[in-house]
Amino acid sequence: MEFLSEAEKQEAFDYLITSTDIEFRHEPNHESGAWASEKRMLFYSVDGVPAGLVRNWTAGVGRVVGRINCGELYDEVFPLREAHHS
Repeated sequence: MEFLSEAEKQEAFDYLITSTDIEFRHEPNHESGAWASEKRMLFYSVDGVPAGLVRNWTAGVGRVVGRINCGELYDEVFPLREAHHS
């Protein structure tokens, strides 16, 4: 993940923490023969998604319009999201 500024990163974090249009998913792909598990953020809408996230995502499938596979970002944001939504 690469953000162009600290402000862009903060905007992305704020969105990832509060949005209801994304899903954080930890997939144990290593159990089915892949190299390792994957930590993904799945986006179900493009509405309001900050440019810094859109620039870093890859195409989704079906209802998923985009996804980001970045364990470091997942690990940093997921606990904040859980705290916010509890």
